[in-house]
Amino acid sequence: MPKTIRPSVAAFRNFGWLPANKEVYDAFMKDLTGRVCNRTYADQVGLLPPIQEFKEFIETDAMVYEEFVRMFQGITESPKNHTELLNMLNDIFRKAPYYGDLGPPMYMIMARIMNTQGGFSAFTKENLNRHFKKLFETWAVYLSSKDSRYVLVTGTFDVDGKTYYGWFSDKAKEALMQQFATGRTFEDVFICDADADFHGYTSYDDFFNRRFKAVHIDRPIPGGVSDTTIVGAPCESMFYHRQENLQMMDDLFIKDEAYSLIHLLTTDPLAKQFEGGSILQGFLNTTGYHRFHAPVNGTIVKIIDVPGTYFAQAPIHIGEPIPPPDDDKNLPPYLKSLRYFSNVAARQIMFIQADNPDIGLIFFISIGMTEISTCQATVYDGQHVNRGDELGMFHFGGSSFAIGFRATSKVRIDGKFPEVPPTDHMIPISINEAIAAVNV
Repeated sequence: MPKTIRPSVAAFRNFGWLPANKEVYDAFMKDLTGRVCNRTYADQVGLLPPIQEFKEFIETDAMVYEEFVRMFQGITESPKNHTELLNMLNDIFRKAPYYGDLGPPMYMIMARIMNTQGGFSAFTKENLNRHFKKLFETWAVYLSSKDSRYVLVTGTFDVDGKTYYGWFSDKAKEALMQQFATGRTFEDVFICDADADFHGYTSYDDFFNRRFKAVHIDRPIPGGVSDTTIVGAPCESMFYHRQENLQMMDDLFIKDEAYSLIHLLTTDPLAKQFEGGSILQGFLNTTGYHRFHAPVNGTIVKIIDVPGTYFAQAPIHIGEPIPPPDDDKNLPPYLKSLRYFSNVAARQIMFIQADNPDIGLIFFISIGMTEISTCQATVYDGQHVNRGDELGMFHFGGSSFAIGFRATSKVRIDGKFPEVPPTDHMIPISINEAIAAVNV
């Protein structure tokens, strides 16, 4: 198994996974800590019901409580204990995500405790992840409501005494359009109503899951759907890793990140067909296009929702130094864990039988990372799809995907995605572009 040669810090920063600089991070943490890390916050504001339930679960389960004590040992910056952590979550889950240069706020507050043995032990427990799932489901209800639209404005808005740019401000739209052709505007590319309040979106989630207006212009299908030899990119993303010769069972704990089919595909009987096969993984821009498309013409064989974890980083990287926010050379441990996440995180697996027998059965995995509650399919078992058709969507946060091929298929992954890429690479992937093809 090759050592993971990961994308550059710049690639993750450009895709919204890291703060733009130390000043942005420090300002966020100082403001959040000042508002919520005090003894009166919970009484004055009140904890959301699932957070109150989570608090009671932590404090009444002796083993879980001990792990939370362990994960905060030696941590001197807030959150310094589970009370401060829950207060911070309570603040985040009462609001819609703002446009800005911070990166995922959940990562900002969870990074240190994810990087501890106590955190790993707690965050891999099924009963604890059920509470996280309930938190995300509660947030999803809010983000799907009209109350979340206050961030969808063309100017600025104020929250907690601070001013933020709306998602339709010139500054935000410039960032949203970075991956599209020069001259194409948000209104050109996405379905919306620029003359209506909130650009016509019914909620933050409606905006987050926006649809293309003219996909044939902005993300055309190479060769058209009649060419069944091409495999298209299922997501708008950045290349993370490629691996050949997949193993049914690989070690997830004592060496560099691995794909282990029995874990990746949750012991499904179809997993055996992919032994010795290949896989390509990418990660999405946190503010980019979050629907996923069919990579081939074919039939949906099976869709599996896997509960999984939310904050368990790769064990091999636990305890590694966390670089400062303005470090341009070193990734934080959690961003070295995307292969591990694919094996254990909350995710959805689709098996698709391609019409072209030279491709045959493939799998597509949509992987929720931290601020993801669900990976939602919009297709069903037995449905036929064409390359480029919508398969589903992610909801309200950062995401990753993986696509896999059998060893007996005649598919070869495109050379622009090498198994051993250049160090600190940055290889963007446009949805629908050719990522593999039949090589006869």
